[in-house]
Amino acid sequence: MAGLVIVGTGGMGREAAGWATAQHGEGAVRGFLDADPERRGTIVVGLPVLGALAEMADELCERGDEVAIAIGAPLARTRVLGEVRALRLRPSTVLDPRAVIGPRTSVGEGSIICPGVILTCDVTVEDAVIVNYGALVGHDCVLGEASFIAPGVHLAGNVTVGARADIGIGASVVQGVTIGEDAVVGAGAVVIRDVPAGAKVVGVPARPIGGGAA
Repeated sequence: MAGLVIVGTGGMGREAAGWATAQHGEGAVRGFLDADPERRGTIVVGLPVLGALAEMADELCERGDEVAIAIGAPLARTRVLGEVRALRLRPSTVLDPRAVIGPRTSVGEGSIICPGVILTCDVTVEDAVIVNYGALVGHDCVLGEASFIAPGVHLAGNVTVGARADIGIGASVVQGVTIGEDAVVGAGAVVIRDVPAGAKVVGVPARPIGGGAA
C-alpha cells in the first residue's frame, strides 16, 4: 500500500512527520530520506531513516509512495523538488487538519500547511511552499513556488510573494504589496511597500538593510 516518506530529518522533518500522521493516520509515514550515509538505519521520532532519495527512488516508485519535502531553506527545497520530479516521484502535499483552508483556495504539490494556519479565500499556494504555525494569509494572496512563510506572519489581502522568498517570523505585509523572488523579510518587519527581487528588508516600517526605502 502506498504511503509517504519525508526528505529531511531536522526540526521541520520531525514536525512534518506529526502533521502527515494527523492528515493520513498512523502508519502512513514510512520513514525519512537523508543523504548522509551515517544517518541511514537510525531512528528519528520512531521512524527509520531509509537512505538517500536517489537510491530509494525505484522502491518508492514501485510502491507508489509520495515524497514530502520538509526542508526550510527555499533554494534547497527547490533543488529537492526538481530531483523528486526528475525521479518520476510525486511530491506529497501535507495539510495539517488543524489548518483552515478557505473556499476557492488551491495548494500546490509538495507544499506544507502547518497547524493554526488560516488561508482565508481565493488564495493560491504554488508548489513546495511552507506556511508555518499560525500564519494568516488574506484573500487573493499568491505564494510563489518554494516560498517560506514563518510562524505568525500576517499577509493582508492581494499580497504576492515571489518564488523562494523568505518571510520571517511575526512579519506583517499590508494589502496589495509584492515581495519579489528570493527576497528576505526580517522577523517582525512591517512591509508597507513592494520589496524588489533579492532584497533583504527589516524593521518598522521595513527598509532594505543598508538604508533606503523599501
